[in-house]
Amino acid sequence: MKKGFSIQISKQNIVIKSFISGEYDDFHLQTEHFDFLLEGVLLNKKKLLHEYALKDFETLIRELYIQKKENIINEFEGEIRGFIYDKLRSKIFVFTNITSTQRVFHGKFGNEFFIDTSLVRLNESLKNSGKNSNPDFESLYQFLCFSNLPEKKTPIEGISKLLDGHYLEITCIDLKVEEKQYFNLSETPSFIGSKTQAIDKIHEVFTDAVLMEYQKDTELGKNHLSLLSGGLDSRVAMMYAIKNNEVPENALCFSQSGYFDHTISRKIAEDYRIHYEFIPLDGGKFLKKIDELTEISEGMVFYTGGIHARHAVEKMQYENFGLFHSGQIGDGVLGGFNTEPKRKKPSSFKIVVNPNYLPKVQKNLDQILTGYETEELFLLRNIAYNRTVLGAHVFQEKRYQTSPFMSKDFLKLAISLPEEWKFNHRFYLEWINRHCKEATKYRWERTLLKPDAPWKTGFGDQFIKRGFKILTEKILKIPQHASMYPYQFYYDNDPEIQKYYQKYFEENLYRVEEYPDLLDNVKELFSSATFHDKSQAVNILAIFKLFF
Repeated sequence: MKKGFSIQISKQNIVIKSFISGEYDDFHLQTEHFDFLLEGVLLNKKKLLHEYALKDFETLIRELYIQKKENIINEFEGEIRGFIYDKLRSKIFVFTNITSTQRVFHGKFGNEFFIDTSLVRLNESLKNSGKNSNPDFESLYQFLCFSNLPEKKTPIEGISKLLDGHYLEITCIDLKVEEKQYFNLSETPSFIGSKTQAIDKIHEVFTDAVLMEYQKDTELGKNHLSLLSGGLDSRVAMMYAIKNNEVPENALCFSQSGYFDHTISRKIAEDYRIHYEFIPLDGGKFLKKIDELTEISEGMVFYTGGIHARHAVEKMQYENFGLFHSGQIGDGVLGGFNTEPKRKKPSSFKIVVNPNYLPKVQKNLDQILTGYETEELFLLRNIAYNRTVLGAHVFQEKRYQTSPFMSKDFLKLAISLPEEWKFNHRFYLEWINRHCKEATKYRWERTLLKPDAPWKTGFGDQFIKRGFKILTEKILKIPQHASMYPYQFYYDNDPEIQKYYQKYFEENLYRVEEYPDLLDNVKELFSSATFHDKSQAVNILAIFKLFF
C-alpha cells in the first residue's frame, strides 16, 4: 500500500482515508472543530516549537490553526504534504511542499471530487466508483517530446497534479474548488547590494539550510548519509556540513565503475575519512525494472531517469541513517536555467528532448510559455520540479531525500540574483572559491577540470569534456567509460536485456491498438536503433499497462 492519504468528496458525503506510516513527522490530529494531517519530514519542526515556546507538536498545531487558519501552511519547511478539514467552515485545504516533490493529485468527475497522494490509487478509486479512466493524449505526446509532463498535467484525462507551493481550497457544500499559491518565487524582489554581499549572504543561507537538514538526523536519532558524485552540488553540500561539524558517517555513490563520478567521489571520501559505499551500475541489468519504475514515476517522468537510483537503493548496505542528503538542482538554480546572461522569456530550449513530437504539443507549450516572465522560473518548475525529482521519489521508497538548494530561503535568494551573475555558473564558482575552497581541489565531472576559475567552465564544456567523449566513444571504442550510466552500451552488449525489451514490447503493444496514431508512433520509436527511442516506446506501453 502506498503511503499518503485520499479524500473523496460529494455533496452527501466526505470520505477521508489515511495511509501514513507514522514515520518521520507523520501526524494526524482529529478534533471537534478541525482535522489536520501532515505526512513527511518537517525540517523546521524543532525550530517552530522553539519559536512558539511549546514542547509538543499537537499543541503547536492547535494554537497555530486558531491563529492562522489555512495560512499555517506557510510555516512549514521540508518534504511534506497534508490536509486540513475545517468542520466549522465545511472546507478542506490540501497542500504540497514548495517544490511539489510530495505529489498530490486531484480531479472532479460528475458530482464527486477525488484527491489522492497516489495517482495509481486515485485511478483505482475512479474505476471502483464507476467513473471512466481515459488516457490524456496531449499529455502522452508531451511525455514523448519532453521526457516528463509539464505544469500540472498527468497521463489521465481530468486529473491534475497540485502545483509546487500551492494548496487546494474545497468548499464541501457546493464542491467549489480553488487552487491558491502560498509560495511564489515570481514575486521575489531583485537582490539589492554588491556581488560580494550576495556571495556572503548565500554562504549564510546555505549554511543554515545544510544545518537544518543534518540536525534533523540528530533529532531523529539517526546517523548522516550524503549522496556523493563527481558533480559540484553534492560535494558542496557535504563539505558545508563538514565545515559546520556535521560529518556524514557514510557517503554513497552509484555509477559505472571507473567513471569520473566514481573516481572523484571516492577520492573525496578518502581524503575526509568518510566511509564510502559504491554501487556499480556495470552491465545495466536493472534496465529491466520497467514496471517498477513506471509505478514510482506514475507516468509523470521517463522511467530511465531514476532506474539507476532504484538499483542503488536496492543494493546499498548502510541502514542507520535519517535522510539522503543531496545537492539536488543546485547547478540548475545557480545558472543552469539561464541560457543567456540576461533576463529573457522562456522558449522550448532545454525542455524539448525529442523534437519530432514538438508539432503535436507546440500550441499547448506556447500557451504555457506565455505564463512566465523568465525562462528560469519556467525551467525550475518544468525541469527541476517535474523531471529531476524522480530520483527523490525513488529514494523515498527507503528514506526521504533533501537538498539545501531546495530550501525556501535559498531558492528566494538564488532567484533574486541577476542573470548575468549566474550565467555559466560564474556566481556559483565565485561563491565556492570564496567560502568553500576545498570543493575546488577536485575535478568537476562536467568539465573534467578543477572548478577554481570561471573560464574553465566554458573551456571544459567545449573542449575537454567533448574531446574525452570523442576519444572514448569514437577512437578507443570504450563507450562504457564515457558516462555515469551508459544505457546504450548496456543494451547493445546484453542479449538478455534486448530480449526482455522485445518481449515487453510484443506482449503489451495491444494496449494501444485502438489508437492508430499512437500505435504507429510507438512502433516507429521501438524500431529505432537507439535505446532512448526504444525505451520511450516501452514507457508509453508501461503507462497503459499501469493505468488503462
